[in-house]
Amino acid sequence: MVEITLNGKKVEARDGETILDLATREGIHIPTLCHHPAVEPTGACRMCLVEFSMNNGPKKITSSCTLVPEPGMVVETDSERVHQNRKSVLELLMARVPGNPELVKLAKESDARLTPRFPAMKEDCILCGLCARVCEEVVGAKAIFFTNRGTELDVGGPFLESPEDCIGCGACVYVCPMDCIKMEQNAETRKIVKWDRELPMRKCETCGYPFMPNFQVLRFKKWADMPGDYFKICADCRK
Repeated sequence: MVEITLNGKKVEARDGETILDLATREGIHIPTLCHHPAVEPTGACRMCLVEFSMNNGPKKITSSCTLVPEPGMVVETDSERVHQNRKSVLELLMARVPGNPELVKLAKESDARLTPRFPAMKEDCILCGLCARVCEEVVGAKAIFFTNRGTELDVGGPFLESPEDCIGCGACVYVCPMDCIKMEQNAETRKIVKWDRELPMRKCETCGYPFMPNFQVLRFKKWADMPGDYFKICADCRK
């Protein structure tokens, strides 16, 4: 346990907690976009900025999802400097992805500008990397990742072509904070639109429901060394 001062109050952080974890447990809201408890934090979106100092030293701004509590740390989540920095981050993100509902909602909550001062880029992705981290750390497919550098930075498969290792699980769709990774499915196929990855579906031999892509079945059998007949029926019929 580590004791720190959080918004003027002495609190104890548990082992393995970040400042974001601690603040959440203490009922303090810190906005986030790229954070998900299933993956390691990277501080990519910069929405969870806080102000901190060590042993009465100079105050600094950093992401709370990557800040680990230390003895003598003083953290402010609601200072004017914090709010101004979050507003600036939001303005940049809204210039990159104009009109995104999640960003507009955050802007209204934080009283940020709804019309950014920067030129609109008309992108649909804030490059937080959450999709790539989930694909690697949770799914284990490593099908999508960052490619190129600087202003050409993007996320997707090799050379931004349809990723051959994508199993079509849809994990990237579910965690995307911008809702820009769409999934289309019918009785025969599932398509992850952003990656242009379309896969035939496996149908349950009992009820006929298309419950997962065939390619996903093959990968799961390989990764988990599971019997082939386990995937002949869906989870509901297996009960």
